[in-house]
Amino acid sequence: MDYYELLRIDSTATFGEIHRAYRSLAMQYHPDRNATPEAASIMSSINEAYSVLGEPSRRRLYDQQHRATQPFDVAGSILRAAYDTLLKQGWIVTENDEAHMILEHSRRAVRVSYIKRLDNALLKQIGKQFAGFSVVLAVEIELPINFSFNVAIIDLVHSRYYGPPFPDEMYRALFAPFMSP
Repeated sequence: MDYYELLRIDSTATFGEIHRAYRSLAMQYHPDRNATPEAASIMSSINEAYSVLGEPSRRRLYDQQHRATQPFDVAGSILRAAYDTLLKQGWIVTENDEAHMILEHSRRAVRVSYIKRLDNALLKQIGKQFAGFSVVLAVEIELPINFSFNVAIIDLVHSRYYGPPFPDEMYRALFAPFMSP
């Protein structure tokens, strides 16, 4: 069982992101709130995942074992290349936790999220995390996706852009390497 997938988070998630994902899923699957027969079993799995990923030493051990049993991570390589490409664009990195970063240039700011697999729940969560312009660089997008959130999405595999228009040409130029002409 992949605990990251179970909590619907990326393997680079911070403790705060792990905790928020756990709370959100607990609200959805706790047997006191969800009368379906499988709710208790799902909640038990969610608790197990949180107990491992929420404790740093247990998470390190899990990550080591998990990496040893996983096939080559193509998505991670694609996201790393996208990250490196953005760093070369001349914008200043003001925040960076590997899964998300904020880039600034003059009076412009954009929050960039690197996501292996994007679904509506994660998109909604990302939309609440930054008041300004946000862009998700995703390797896989679970369809149908709700493009009405005020977050732009770039499908790195298909070089497609979805969401609101860029605020100006400087933003478009920043993300041009990831989109088809």
